[in-house]
Amino acid sequence: MQTVRDIAPYVALAGVVLSLVLVVLVLVLWTSVRRLRRAQTLVMGHHEQRDIVGLVMDLDSQVRNLREAVEILTDQLDEHKAQLDRSLTNRAIVRYDAFRDAGGEQSASFALVDSYRSGVVFSAIAARDFARFYVKHLTNGVADRDLSPEEKRAVEAAVPRPLKAGEDGPRARRAPLPADEPPPPQAGAPPDDEALKAFEALAELDAPGADSTADDESFTWDTGEEPPA
Repeated sequence: MQTVRDIAPYVALAGVVLSLVLVVLVLVLWTSVRRLRRAQTLVMGHHEQRDIVGLVMDLDSQVRNLREAVEILTDQLDEHKAQLDRSLTNRAIVRYDAFRDAGGEQSASFALVDSYRSGVVFSAIAARDFARFYVKHLTNGVADRDLSPEEKRAVEAAVPRPLKAGEDGPRARRAPLPADEPPPPQAGAPPDDEALKAFEALAELDAPGADSTADDESFTWDTGEEPPA
């Protein structure tokens, strides 16, 4: 009995120390779980409960849909660009005196053509007692009637560098599409640098010295910085 009474304080002290150690371990585990939950919420969002595999499959489906939408929009954009090259958006006016006795450059030639020099040319010849109006049609720089020097100057001023028949202009060139998906990694192949960096970032999030004072529900990005993809 005397021996039990002698060791009882030590047993009680050991129990208190063990309890404190357990409390510290519980706090450390709680902090780690809280940090892991914050990182998981940052990656997966607050919308629904799902695992990493489901999230990756959902993101892969969204990327595929986005790529298809980009291809469709690119085709439509190419069609609109080709139509712009065929639209009558280039114009120029050349004024001159068609007759010696008529001053003030009242005569003028107006060219309205596309990037291939296809369109129309209007000429107004003004004199003291009459005025004449001429219209000529152009197809790839070739007119249905002979052009006067002033009309040629107007066409050249409207399109200094015409496109050849069947040639696409700079606006009609196809925009670059996103790169094709990389092949899946083979079994046993070493991870690439980006994968190693991702694992190192996750390890830093789970490190004991990481900051855990941020609120889970009020996490925001710093102003002026773009969030990672």
